[in-house]
Formats: sequence, structure tokens, C-alpha cells
Amino acid sequence: MKQKIVITLIAVLMAVHVNGQPERVASIDCILTEMARQDQFSGAVLIADRSGVLLSKGYGYSDREHRIKNTPDTKFSLSSGSKIITGTAIACLAQEGKLKVTDTLGQYLKGFAGGDKITIHQMLTHSAGLDDFFKAKNFSYEGVKNCTDMLPFMRGLPLVYTPGDSCLYSTGDCIVLGAIIEKITGMSFQDYIRKRFVEPLRLVNTNFTAYGELDEGQRGYAIGYRKTDTAGYKRIPYNYDNGAIPLSAGGAWSSVTDLYRFDKAVFSGEILNKEYLAQMTARYTSQWEHTHFGYIWITTDKQGYYSIGHAGDSSGWHAMNDYYPKQQYTIIILTNLGSVDLYDLSKRFEEMLFPVSFTN
Repeated sequence: MKQKIVITLIAVLMAVHVNGQPERVASIDCILTEMARQDQFSGAVLIADRSGVLLSKGYGYSDREHRIKNTPDTKFSLSSGSKIITGTAIACLAQEGKLKVTDTLGQYLKGFAGGDKITIHQMLTHSAGLDDFFKAKNFSYEGVKNCTDMLPFMRGLPLVYTPGDSCLYSTGDCIVLGAIIEKITGMSFQDYIRKRFVEPLRLVNTNFTAYGELDEGQRGYAIGYRKTDTAGYKRIPYNYDNGAIPLSAGGAWSSVTDLYRFDKAVFSGEILNKEYLAQMTARYTSQWEHTHFGYIWITTDKQGYYSIGHAGDSSGWHAMNDYYPKQQYTIIILTNLGSVDLYDLSKRFEEMLFPVSFTN
């Protein structure tokens, strides 16, 4: 079965080099349709260029037991893919003069190791030395409703390194940034994001509902599934990933249509002016090859071009959200099958859509 899909992909890749962009997008749709038919993909995909949306479609099922199909408006858990909301919110507060990225953590929140040295800029670029909150002794989501509720766990963690001396991806950075947002605005992180982004941009499919709060009959959410060796795809239980609560470090729900609206607002200058957009998407620190952290947003250098976005991975959902400035393209892929490799899939789509870049 897998060999058949590979052969199909190779045939399509050869064909798209001699066809135009509409044919390339149609070929991507054919690949996803075939993968869904063979139970190798389930999710939603949106591809857009400067002229607008070229493909927006659901594949497979959001609820396999009840045969409910995915659509462009189906809500998927974004996992860490929703961290870009946090980075953008901080940039907005900076633009509004409510904080400076040179401010220290200690100016807003007390009791942190190195708090008088750690800057907001360092937390945004994963160079603050803060550890992951789930490593704290006796960590539990019980009673956690907002980012501030997470601070007792964060305050008990020692620094991983001296602030500014290294770069290490940290969920703790984003949680503390969320708590700073709560301190400045006087609102929970979730309420502030609803007021600042969700409502003005009409992101009707975006929310911070905890997976455990969804009931069995609630429609519109993609149930997560994990592939097993013997029983096919197994449903992710409602207490998945130890009962993670969607906060500033990830886990928000959204759809490909909402993510596109958000991306478009960000990169068109609707949310940030040119100065702050450039500051947010600049290249500051690097942990992985060919990638640089901006203010949470990640720039990835590829063959002949680059993308700006953020991926997300969890037990039963994966998210890939990338904007390509040179081509002015957006590619968003969301899936509720934990076995799907979105990194490989997005690379194949890039090769199909931007063949010139790969031959230069």
C-alpha cells in the first residue's frame, strides 16, 4: 500500500514540472485524496498565493466512529503550532508601548532565578535559560486555569544556562510570556487572545477548550488517533498528554481557514506595522540546522527559498503552518492522525509548487 502511494507521488512530481500552477495544486489534491482513501492521511489542507486561496479542503474523518468528515472549518489541536499567537501578542503589546522587549522578567514577575537578567527578548527567542514547566517536581494541570497558575512550578526550576549564553527550545519561555501578558492586561491569556485576535479577525473556529472538556457528542472537533501495530487507529483518550491545558505554550484549537486569516492579517500589516513585523520575524537565535527563532516564529531556510511559521506535534494531532515570503504562498496542513509525517508531506508539496527553486 505504501509502495503504491510512493509510486503515485513520484509520477505526480514528474508531471507537475511540465504543467502550470493550477495543475500542481490539483495534483496535491489528488495525492491527499488517494492517501485518505488508503487511510494514510486525515485532516485539512489550505494553500494560498497572493491572489487568494487555491486549495481549501478536508480529507478523511474527524470522527472515525461516526464517519464525520473533516472540512476546512474542522478544529484541530495545534499543539506548539499555537505558540505564534503568543509571540504575536507580545509584539502587539510592544507596538502599543505597554512593554519593551528589553524589559526584564523581574519587572513583571518576581521569584524567578535570574529574573533580573532574563529579558523578554530572550524568552521570545528561546535564549533565556528557562526550563520546560512539565519538568517541575509534582507538576500537575489540576487547578490550572491560566498561565499565572503555572508560575509556582516555573519558579521552582533552576536555570538551564546563563541567560543569553545559549538557545534551547522551551515551553517554559512561552508560559512565562503568557503570564506577563496576563499581568499587563489584567485578563487571562485566553480572554486577551479572544479580545485581541479571535473576535476582530472573526476566527470562529479558534478556542482554548481543554480536550477533557469536550463531550462525546460535540461536533466540529477532530478527534485524535494514534496508529497501532495490531488494531489500526486507536482513539486518543480525553486525558491525552497528561491532561494538557491549552495556554500560551500551545494546545489551542483552530482550523485551516482561521489560521489563514490569522497569517494573512500578520503578514499583510493588519496587526503589526512594518517595523514590528520585521522585528518579530527577524533571525536571532538558532538551535537546529537551517532554522532561526524570531519572536517565537521560526524561519527555516530551504533550497532556494525560506518559510516563516511554526509546527506543532502531539499524540494524535500535528500542525504545519508556513508562509513563504519570496513566493507569497501560505501552506497549512493539519492532521488528526498521529502517524502522519507533516515535515515530509510539506516538503513534497514545496517541491511541487516551487520547482524552479529546487532546480536553481
